[in-house]
Amino acid sequence: MRKILCFPAAALLAALFWLPASGQPVVSDHAAVASAIARQLQEYPESRVQDIYKSFCQDNLGPEHLIPNPDAARNYLHRELQEYRDELDSLRLEVPDRLFCPVGDQGNYVRVDLAVILNGMIGEDEYLDAFVRSANQGRKVSRAEWKAKWSEVAAVIRAAFPDIPDAAEDLRKIDSLVAGDNLILHHSQAFGRAYRPHYRIIARNVFDEVILPRCKAY
Repeated sequence: MRKILCFPAAALLAALFWLPASGQPVVSDHAAVASAIARQLQEYPESRVQDIYKSFCQDNLGPEHLIPNPDAARNYLHRELQEYRDELDSLRLEVPDRLFCPVGDQGNYVRVDLAVILNGMIGEDEYLDAFVRSANQGRKVSRAEWKAKWSEVAAVIRAAFPDIPDAAEDLRKIDSLVAGDNLILHHSQAFGRAYRPHYRIIARNVFDEVILPRCKAY
């Protein structure tokens, strides 16, 4: 398997510079939404509207489900880690350049790549505990509030990012799903092929407490 390197602490801090301090909400506006979309397209150029939706949805709703059974979550994480190792070895893939990625325009959550376990920066149990704590904090906003937020994000995409491949058609499909209360979407096929994501989203306050100190000390 290729050697996996952690972000240097300085680079990580630079990547997170735009976030508010943990626990301090940001008032959303079109400029902040547009900046977050532009940042995603710069860092992940194969992103589609579906992936932008997912980022903002994770920022507002958090993990998809509460986790009443940590053992089941542990087993699933362990299986995915083995799949990740096999993928890196068999396909001779490079690990992602970014091991941490704040989501949305407010950064309530941070995507933390499973490579931080593979490289020994943090233990599997400690990572899982951070994820379970994050999931069990519950949603940041209601479904109705998220639908209103998505209308804002979609309007910014239509106005400022119409050149995203298949943007108009994807916006129509997603708007229809959201109207039908289908709020949780997977990454697009284009994103999956390009980046093969393996991560969990960690609440910003838990990230600051558990993950960030580990990176600084690594």
